[in-house]
Amino acid sequence: MEDDGTLVPRENELASEKREHCWFWQRLSLTAQFGVLSAVIVVGAMAILGEWLSARIADNQLRSRAESAALYMEGFLARHVELSPEGPLVSQERREELDNLLTNADLARRIESLRVWRRDGEILYSTDKSLIGKSYPSANLERAFAGDVVVHLEYGHDDEGQRMSASTEPLIEIYGPIYRPGTKDIIAVGEVYESALDFIEERNSVQRQTWLLVIGTTLGILGPLFIIVHRADKTIVSQRSSLRTKLAEARALAQQNEELRKAADTARREATASNETFLNRLGSDLHDGPIQLLGVLILRLGMDRPPHAGERKAVADAVNNLSSSAIATQVFNELRELSTGLVMPEIAQLSLERALQLAVDRHQFTTGTIAETEYVGLPLEVPQALKICLYRVVQEGLNNAFRHAAGIDQRVTARAQENVITIVVSDRGPGVSKITSPRRGPTLGLIGLQNRVQSFDGTVEMRERSDQGTELIVTVPLTENGG
Repeated sequence: MEDDGTLVPRENELASEKREHCWFWQRLSLTAQFGVLSAVIVVGAMAILGEWLSARIADNQLRSRAESAALYMEGFLARHVELSPEGPLVSQERREELDNLLTNADLARRIESLRVWRRDGEILYSTDKSLIGKSYPSANLERAFAGDVVVHLEYGHDDEGQRMSASTEPLIEIYGPIYRPGTKDIIAVGEVYESALDFIEERNSVQRQTWLLVIGTTLGILGPLFIIVHRADKTIVSQRSSLRTKLAEARALAQQNEELRKAADTARREATASNETFLNRLGSDLHDGPIQLLGVLILRLGMDRPPHAGERKAVADAVNNLSSSAIATQVFNELRELSTGLVMPEIAQLSLERALQLAVDRHQFTTGTIAETEYVGLPLEVPQALKICLYRVVQEGLNNAFRHAAGIDQRVTARAQENVITIVVSDRGPGVSKITSPRRGPTLGLIGLQNRVQSFDGTVEMRERSDQGTELIVTVPLTENGG
């Protein structure tokens, strides 16, 4: 940056122009971009082709002119070059004859100058008499003595670095070999400067025709190309509009499906909550109704004794009374256990970890077994329905461990990681293959557990441990269940 700060505005201006160009290009449709690029490529290719054809045509014209001039020079100059013991020469008589021939009006108009060269570079004859007998080394002479016809288009007469004329008239310089009559032996080289005005006019005319042909061909290619691009653009616009409509419909349908899924999840959770509410109400009704009546019945059965009865009748009545009391007591105990399992009024105030530990404590108290526990990263608050579901998972898992493995090495692990809660209940029993046979299939408790967990988009897996025993693995996502 300069001290006066003049470079920064210029750089900002260039950057702004560049952004405008990019923005303009991006605004074009794909078919328009394709059309522009195709046109640039076609025009560029045809321009290269036209330039190549024009150069080739001009070169061929010049080469054809040189070949004709070489044949003319050989027929015109060959008989004027004589052989002598010292080499080829042009005698004074032949020089005068050539001078007379070159004064012909037609030749004088076409030929600006003429020379005859020896192999060593000596000029045997020249229209400029001051050059006769002088020597000039030349690569053109070497090529001509090798049998080539050398041609150049020049502006002004410049021969081997010697300025011979100040004129800027276009000239064609031609070097042609001169052969010994009847042989292919080159004895001298003729050099002629011809006027190039008619050649240039003819060359320009052919080049104009070539370029007109190239331009016409280019337009013939671009015309159908733009028609095709225009039609393709209409087709693409129509298809794009149709795709936008279908995309909008698909998005609307996806949104409806998402709303339906959310509604189904909400209904599922509400159904689970309603089910738990129903179970709580049922447990409360059992506890407050039949259990209370059975308690009163047990008390009354224990207190009623018929007075002054005979011994046999008293014994029979006592037995009957004791049997009714025992039955009533059994019913009372079973209903109490049932109501205790159904009603969990305290779980709402507990954290998830304390709720799971409550299930473990109740199992230990009921069965007299021990279950090890491990809780890692559990959230403090989860929805009530999910908390009850996980409570039932631990309850059912420990019941199965006690029923099938006699409570040996019971263990409960609950871990929250990456918005997923995983609960593993394990034991060292006989294993899954001996607990569940293919004929019997999964137990009713396991089916109910699967239904509970699946209502929360979770998974249930029961498998054998590698070191003997069974593992119940339950995984429930938190993100979809209010976690």
